[in-house]
Amino acid sequence: MPDRRILSLWFPRLGAERLIRRQPMLADQPVAIVEDQQNMQVITALSGVAQAQGLQVGQPVRDAHAMCPGLLTYARSAPGEARFLEALQRWAGKFSPWVAPEDGDALVVDLTGCAHLFGGEAELMQVVQDDCTDLGLSVLMGLADTRGAAWALARYAGRAAASDRSGDAIDQEARATRSRA
Repeated sequence: MPDRRILSLWFPRLGAERLIRRQPMLADQPVAIVEDQQNMQVITALSGVAQAQGLQVGQPVRDAHAMCPGLLTYARSAPGEARFLEALQRWAGKFSPWVAPEDGDALVVDLTGCAHLFGGEAELMQVVQDDCTDLGLSVLMGLADTRGAAWALARYAGRAAASDRSGDAIDQEARATRSRA
């Protein structure tokens, strides 16, 4: 189905930025959202300041505190993050009538037949980027003919968001997979 266009919106700092939106004084502090996993606390989300100090999602909290003594940690609220993602899903409805949550920190949007309403795909993606910036959210986007390619481009392309249309869905899947390597 080469006419189908799927946009993947990944919010890599969703948990931390949700907290920062509620407590703006944390914006310039290293913030980590933590959760108990297998008898230890691990980081599930980081603010940009914390990530700039070398911390990573999945890292044990004790190691993170050793690397960043001023790190502020907060317990993860999975229901709060789910409600926030639902609100983002309603916001994304302005781009397409078909929007669904994905992986707890992302949205998948079927843009088939909708991009022309915003002046084209590049313009639509710029509107998404501008809206997310205004909302205080980091977003990585991938746009492709298939859901898998869009997902991979959003997470692993390592470049600015852009349309990756070739008309060949298999070729897009392969390119998205190669970009991880």
